Amino acid sequence: MNVIIVEDDFIVADHLRLILEKHQVTVIGILDNVDEVIQNTSLNPDLYFVDIRLTGDKTGIDLGIYLNEIKQPFVYLTANNEIPTVKQAALTKPISYITKPYKESDIVALLEIFKTNNQKTIQIRTSYGKKSIEQSKILYLEASGSYVKIVTANSTFLERASLSLYEEELNDQFIRIHRSFIINKSHIEQYNATTVYINNTELPISRSYKDGLKNVL
Repeated sequence: MNVIIVEDDFIVADHLRLILEKHQVTVIGILDNVDEVIQNTSLNPDLYFVDIRLTGDKTGIDLGIYLNEIKQPFVYLTANNEIPTVKQAALTKPISYITKPYKESDIVALLEIFKTNNQKTIQIRTSYGKKSIEQSKILYLEASGSYVKIVTANSTFLERASLSLYEEELNDQFIRIHRSFIINKSHIEQYNATTVYINNTELPISRSYKDGLKNVL
């Protein structure tokens, strides 16, 4: 899961970053004003954390209006809990509103609710018909001739498809490490220059994908 923090107090922003990274959330940017966010929408995070009071002429609520228009989910973090401000913020349709000073448990609860409500799945065919598998439950995918093995902790499914087809469908928790393997980064137990270990299984890293893996781990 990737997020952007929009906060003009570096100490506050860095504290939030530490909490998020502790819970396996990647902070891909810390920005301090609305214009900077608009210039960097190509980063396309899963979620924005937005302080209402920001540097410059535009407020976090102005940013909330913009994010709502482009259908990007966001959370307000603010010390301002005055009723008029809360009502104005609510009109921009944030997924939540957290008042400072917040506790780590507040952030964790929000993340879990967000993940549950935005869980992505893939469809597979079984002898009983189609079945949805949560992407977070997938450990890795392996190309096997004209088929792809989809491996979870408890099952392996065989689909007639190409690995590239699934690569387009999977979220950014997945990365290709070999022409025959795509892995879920959140399930990596350990790794070295040539091998990734997931669920006590050794998976090879090819030279052509080594740099890409190094950049995200």
